[in-house]
Amino acid sequence: MKTDDCGLRLERLLSESMDAVLERERDSLEREIGGLDRPFVLFGAGNLGRKVLKTLRRIGKEPAAFMDNNPALWGTELLGVPILQPSEAAKRFDPSQVGVITTIWCGEATDKMSDRIGPLRTLGFSHIALFGHLAWKFPEAFLPHYSLDRPSKVILDAPQIRAAFACLDDDESRRLFVDHVEWRLFLDYDLLPRPSKEEIYFGPKFFGLSESEVLYDIGAYTGDSVECFLRSARGERFSQVHSFEPSPDNFRRLEQYVASLGDREQRIQTHQLALGDGIGEIQVETQSGPASRVGSGTETVAMTTIDAFAQTAAPPTLIKIDIEGFEPQCLAGAHETISRTQPVVAVCVYHLQAHLWEILLQLHSYYPQYRYRFCPHLADGWDLVLYAVPPNRLPA
Repeated sequence: MKTDDCGLRLERLLSESMDAVLERERDSLEREIGGLDRPFVLFGAGNLGRKVLKTLRRIGKEPAAFMDNNPALWGTELLGVPILQPSEAAKRFDPSQVGVITTIWCGEATDKMSDRIGPLRTLGFSHIALFGHLAWKFPEAFLPHYSLDRPSKVILDAPQIRAAFACLDDDESRRLFVDHVEWRLFLDYDLLPRPSKEEIYFGPKFFGLSESEVLYDIGAYTGDSVECFLRSARGERFSQVHSFEPSPDNFRRLEQYVASLGDREQRIQTHQLALGDGIGEIQVETQSGPASRVGSGTETVAMTTIDAFAQTAAPPTLIKIDIEGFEPQCLAGAHETISRTQPVVAVCVYHLQAHLWEILLQLHSYYPQYRYRFCPHLADGWDLVLYAVPPNRLPA
């Protein structure tokens, strides 16, 4: 699709009337399954299914059953609700009458939403709503949920969306950006591409690594991004890595991983710190593994800023950030460093709906010469990364 076509499509999307968008928020669930007063089942008995069930019960709505593709769950129950094989559910309920709400949408999945819904339609299920339709109907209970939020907020953010689109200069990223805006408005998962085969954060498609690279690995988890970096850097071609992980359990495993790296351990330093927009202490979750969030939870940890840390260590030439929605605060604490040294920044932009455009504009305000690329590293909108690259670091 040509650049001008992307721009015209974006304008059509953002020009939709607010009344029409609000009507879609309000009526999509009823249009797809006829509402929650008719029999319905939930498709997906994982974490999202559990959350949906608990919330529906608080408003007096009870599903007839769960369906799930995992054979290990068939014949069991989740919080008292039976879990059925889809073909068994098609026998137990009239698939032309019962409603289905998909409660499968997670970053761990490798298939797309259409891959999951297609077999249900083959079984005869004809009234299928997405979790997003349910969330739009009850936003106070479900939203925001990662990049899913009310489409009316997209229309309200139209000026910022246009400004972020104007900063993009490659057709692939422009198209992907507009596809994500349209998905936020209409929940058309077919717009979202399958994952890229590029290495996440450090792929040569976006920038070239140097032998003097100083990586700030923010949201290091247990060392998975260090492992990716070492693979991309061919093991030895880098200067320093500073890995930041505030969650105590994750940090212990990070230390163990780094200790296993032999001579390279001397150039990789681990820090049990949160990086944000101030210096002090902050709460962090301890039980969510890779999804542990900063700013909530029961564990108190120290927090500093990239600007402050860079006064005591080599400044970054490359910053990777994946911190479950705390990315804007982390970047705010890097304003001076980014403006002064122009590091490459690889930052996740899928944790909140508006991060797609807000984080790009934030970086653009710090260093207007950045060149931007988007890349999806998981299916259905998960692990969408924005690469901000100074002109002198672009691949040859």
